[in-house]
Amino acid sequence: MGCSEKSEKEMSQVKEEAQEVIKSAQKDLKNSKTGFVNNVEEQMTKLESNMEELKSKINNESGNAKSELQKKWEDLKKEKKSLENDLEELRARSKKNWQELKDGVNDQLDSLKDSSSNLKKEVGGNSDS
Repeated sequence: MGCSEKSEKEMSQVKEEAQEVIKSAQKDLKNSKTGFVNNVEEQMTKLESNMEELKSKINNESGNAKSELQKKWEDLKKEKKSLENDLEELRARSKKNWQELKDGVNDQLDSLKDSSSNLKKEVGGNSDS
């Protein structure tokens, strides 16, 4: 019975160690999720500032150019709203499945940056801004 007791003790010890590893991994995953969300929020804050600047420049335009730029700005605004919705969903996701949305949020963020940059070029016309 000595061997059996030793095996049970070892099994119990291994089980405890495994639980500690799981807890540590869950904590790391949560921190990773928090860091990712914070990073996206920081980038979105910068984009919002750029969008407000663009809106102001668009309002100074006239005629067909203004109309076209306003449509593109509205599309940019919709794209931003979609990203905000997905980011909110990502925040609500459990520790296990939040990463399913991570790539999509990254792709949307990149697309929003590109769209904003393209609109900025159009609004700036020949300038280098």
